Amino acid sequence: MKILLLAGNTLRSNSYAQYLAASSCKVEGLFYGFEEREYSVPKLNRDTEQFFDDNNILIPDFQIGIENVFERNKWKYQHINDYDVNSQSVVERVKSISPDLIIFSGYGGQILRKNHFDLDLPYVHMHPGDIPLERGSTTIYYSILNRQSCTVTAFLMNEKIDAGNIITKSHFPAPTGGVNIDQYYDNIIRANCLIDAITALSKKNEITPFPSHDNSLEYYVIHPILKNIGILSLKK
Repeated sequence: MKILLLAGNTLRSNSYAQYLAASSCKVEGLFYGFEEREYSVPKLNRDTEQFFDDNNILIPDFQIGIENVFERNKWKYQHINDYDVNSQSVVERVKSISPDLIIFSGYGGQILRKNHFDLDLPYVHMHPGDIPLERGSTTIYYSILNRQSCTVTAFLMNEKIDAGNIITKSHFPAPTGGVNIDQYYDNIIRANCLIDAITALSKKNEITPFPSHDNSLEYYVIHPILKNIGILSLKK
């Protein structure tokens, strides 16, 4: 299976790359907008490290850049100096690579448009929520508030937001107090689910059609007070 990582310069993209490497996958990279966006490497605090060690979950080393991950694994990658994932230059490059599967890891707030889906290629996305029950933004914090656990859903994208055929779901314990949720927990559980999704697809497991009618809730960017309540509810 020819896998393409369509990636912005983010911690999530780096997490995906390191998890793919640890799982001995072979990947090609299409990196866009790297000259316009950089990220600072977050400190790995003791609570975060302890949580993932206790749960036997790989912690990516963000000191290693994504290009270095690709070079160490002898994976091909190329850059496009365009921040817009929906630009014609990005879409044409995806088309020319002609992958069997595209892992989308864009910048915050970016949504793929029709020109990508017109390529008739499968794009996979890892959503930090239990689809179809939890759709929208910052669902991790709503999951913590509602049920003290978190689910990541891997699905094949279409033009609708957080809707598409479900590949697999991965379930995780809620982070404990002091864990860096936004920079470590979120990215790591998505990367973990990505490997589960690739495994499921390689085994040709049955993909669940997304229900056309459901009782799901649409979540929006969580209010800072609610977010803080969720964080304070975490066990030490």
